[in-house]
Amino acid sequence: MARSKKKAAVFLDRDGTLIEDVGFLKHIEDIQIFPDTIEALKKLQQNYELFVVSNQTGVAAGSISLEDVDRINGELDRRFAAQGIRINEWYSCPHGPQEGCQCRKPRPGFLLEADKKYGVDFSRSFVIGDHPHDVATGRDLGVFGLYLLSGHGRRHLSDLGPHTLVFHCIDEAAEWILQNPLAGEDLERSLEAGARAIKEGGLVAFPTETVYGLGADSFNEEAVRRIFKAKKRPLHNPLIVHIAVGEDLYKLSESLPESTMKLVDRFWPGPLTLVLPKSSKVPDIVTADNPSVAVRMPAHYLARRLIKLSGTPVAAPSANSFGRTSPTSAAHVRDQLEGLYDVLIDGGSCWVGVESTVLSLTGDRPRILRPGGVTREEIESLIGPVDVSSGHKAAAPESPGQLPSHYAPDTRLILLDNIPEEYLDDPEVGYILPRPLDRVLSGPVELLSKTGNLEEAAGKLYAALRRLDRRGLRLIVAQSFPDEAIGVALNDRLSKAAAEKKREP
Repeated sequence: MARSKKKAAVFLDRDGTLIEDVGFLKHIEDIQIFPDTIEALKKLQQNYELFVVSNQTGVAAGSISLEDVDRINGELDRRFAAQGIRINEWYSCPHGPQEGCQCRKPRPGFLLEADKKYGVDFSRSFVIGDHPHDVATGRDLGVFGLYLLSGHGRRHLSDLGPHTLVFHCIDEAAEWILQNPLAGEDLERSLEAGARAIKEGGLVAFPTETVYGLGADSFNEEAVRRIFKAKKRPLHNPLIVHIAVGEDLYKLSESLPESTMKLVDRFWPGPLTLVLPKSSKVPDIVTADNPSVAVRMPAHYLARRLIKLSGTPVAAPSANSFGRTSPTSAAHVRDQLEGLYDVLIDGGSCWVGVESTVLSLTGDRPRILRPGGVTREEIESLIGPVDVSSGHKAAAPESPGQLPSHYAPDTRLILLDNIPEEYLDDPEVGYILPRPLDRVLSGPVELLSKTGNLEEAAGKLYAALRRLDRRGLRLIVAQSFPDEAIGVALNDRLSKAAAEKKREP
């Protein structure tokens, strides 16, 4: 078959990608299709041949039979077909990891079989799954892998390669595929356009592991001023400067406190911002006239690639209107800032989901100015006791995130330890829950984690707030998180989102 006539395909994992991963699935009544699966598959099949490829280790372990697997696949195929969705093949590997077969992911045996039977153009094809083996399955064939945080995705996140895009759910991955059919080529073009814009004094919205940022050349005062104008951000609120390599620290700070390199070695790249004595080269507008500068190295590889290609540290707050809910996807950026940036780099979803921890090293003792993706406990285990900034600084904040009102939806939000009876039967009240509640609620519910996992909840918080905010409710009630680990940051964001503030007319 001629190469030009081959078809683009999407190869999908089953458990944790299309359906809830409930363990070794034997019974039809235990199937739980994710709410967005059907719509995602309908979108994808317009341009792609669909295949399901799964490792069924339970067969080799004796926990389920191949007949069980076929029965579940057959039932799913019937349900999908009833919605007009055609899956070409349901491929299942029944072997264990030690058996050395060619069909077990990450080996590409089933992808090669699909090519032989249907003719697949691997250069235009994708794999979607919630395990690092899924995204690696077609890498050597040129297939682009997308990683999901559903299923066991968050559990295996630390095992994921550094150059993989992450998404919260299959619908987000499907949208990205449809908008970026050339995958790596599309990303490279976006990065080159972004770097060119920054060099020319423009604004670029780009992904990090925490939230999307709106960046400009940190040494170009007029470009930085455009950030404040686009966001309607007050000039007294300083920015964080993002770097790609450790050597760039010396461009921003002329003296590094003693504990700096310990923290850099442990937590960078990652969600920790260090406030350091400022170099005279850094424009005052970046630091809001403070004698210190906030610096971090993001973990998202696209952010670091952008900074390297730009040839300069990039000053960037979150890519949203000032005071509003932070963006954790490119769609969120478009919602509020469409037309106000020069380039938007769509790098999937932000897996940490809340902003970085800000740690000041300018005083006698390190001090946390804003809780975030690195916990106080993690910092203290490395450098000893740290102080925590108390109260809000509306007049002269030392870092981003210190204003009393921030991260807010349009809908009024309140933060409570427990949900009062008066709200239970009101359909115009929405809920943000950190874990399941043993009550029936009349209004829409955003459950951030079925198990109460704080990291999972952090990754979903801002997207959940945005969904409820679009529903025209009279009130959003958020239940507080355990005041530990990243739960401290989650409570901080929700308390500021709940703070009363003046709205622009």
